[in-house]
Amino acid sequence: MKFKIGDKVRISGDLYVSSNAEKPVSKITSKVTYITRIAKGSKHPYNTTGDLGWMNESSIELYKEPTPSYEVEIELTDKDGLIDYLKNHNDKIIMISSDELKKVLGL
Repeated sequence: MKFKIGDKVRISGDLYVSSNAEKPVSKITSKVTYITRIAKGSKHPYNTTGDLGWMNESSIELYKEPTPSYEVEIELTDKDGLIDYLKNHNDKIIMISSDELKKVLGL
């Protein structure tokens, strides 16, 4: 079995009233939930939180938490003409140690 009870998943697809039902009774799109029951050897072996219905493995994927993104805004104080140098030499790379960077930023 690809999934186990407790897996956080995203489901999209047909829902069946039982694990061996012939026809779907409903459909769901992009719902994040958890696997709560597994009926090994059945046509639609997975059920999820809230007993939404039984599902095929192909309608389920492991949920991946979105990676948080951060925006940082800093204000630089020109030290020894560094900002002017950067403006006039935008094709250069400056390497600086973290201790020196802390001094430049006044941290």
